[in-house]
Amino acid sequence: GGRGGRKVGGGGRRHANKDHRQSGLKHTVNKGRWDDICARQLAPGVAEKVLAEKTVPDPDLPGLGQYFCIACSKYCISAQALADHQRTPKHRRRTKTLTTEKIYDHAEANAGAGRGSIDNGLQEREGMAVE
Repeated sequence: GGRGGRKVGGGGRRHANKDHRQSGLKHTVNKGRWDDICARQLAPGVAEKVLAEKTVPDPDLPGLGQYFCIACSKYCISAQALADHQRTPKHRRRTKTLTTEKIYDHAEANAGAGRGSIDNGLQEREGMAVE
């Protein structure tokens, strides 16, 4: 008998549909740039310069590098794709966060870790005699 026996598959890794195995990784934010950099780039007056830098034609980038979202640091393949991306809740939430909330930058992180600037209290009282 060749009918009915056990099929040897090798642990189930041979299946074509692997989407269910990556469900936790697919819905994360692309951290191509950190939030403090993106927030500084979204500031009025700076965004135009950043877009001019980022949209230099490059054949290796999607859409030749012409359609860039600063908030998400993501290139799109067409103007329509960029417009669709800008209507998504993920983009709107990220843009709102970066433009309204205070930036958590390196200086604040270092101060929180105890590596901030040294303050021994003598800078303000330079003219006074220290006892």
